[in-house]
Amino acid sequence: MRVNLEEFKAQYFLFDPKSYGRIFAFVDFGNVRPWAEDIWPEENKRRITVEIDIAKIADICSWVNVGGRFFYYGYFPESGKANDDLRYRRSIFRIDKARKQGFKVKTKEIKMVPHYDTDGKFVGKFPKCNFDVEMTMDMLNKANDYDTVLLFSGDSDFSHLLKHLKALGKNIMIVCTRNRMSRELDEVAHKFIPAETLAAFLRYEPGV
Repeated sequence: MRVNLEEFKAQYFLFDPKSYGRIFAFVDFGNVRPWAEDIWPEENKRRITVEIDIAKIADICSWVNVGGRFFYYGYFPESGKANDDLRYRRSIFRIDKARKQGFKVKTKEIKMVPHYDTDGKFVGKFPKCNFDVEMTMDMLNKANDYDTVLLFSGDSDFSHLLKHLKALGKNIMIVCTRNRMSRELDEVAHKFIPAETLAAFLRYEPGV
């Protein structure tokens, strides 16, 4: 008997899609990209040099016949400074790659927000760009179109949303590294899929 490789991978690493109806995937890439530090800690000690491949996330979605693919990621603004513009080009590259892989992309500019210590002393500006509102609106507005949420994120901010969707009868499947999976999401998920088990399928290989 001939074995369908994608079907085998879905059942072994994810779940049997036949049991979960219509599946929509939501990728919070700002949360996903740092998974590389957990999956390949030696290569990414100082900074992320071994990346999560967006194209391979799309491949994983195809294992379970995802009907809707949504991708959320911010971009750094151009400033005329070499380092800033490099970050801009890299963020736009990832956003364009997601579009080419068939994701519906939501993006916005990353803001640099000033931070202060407990004494009120300025300690620097840090990037801020979350998509909690956009992802919540999309999941709620499209709730009649899917039976199962496949969420790539471990952010506890989604716990109340997912509890609501679960109460509506939706299946909640979450992919995240063990280290970044929040207790709140672990409690609400029907199934937690450790991203470490998908390491061989997620690694970006330049030129491949």
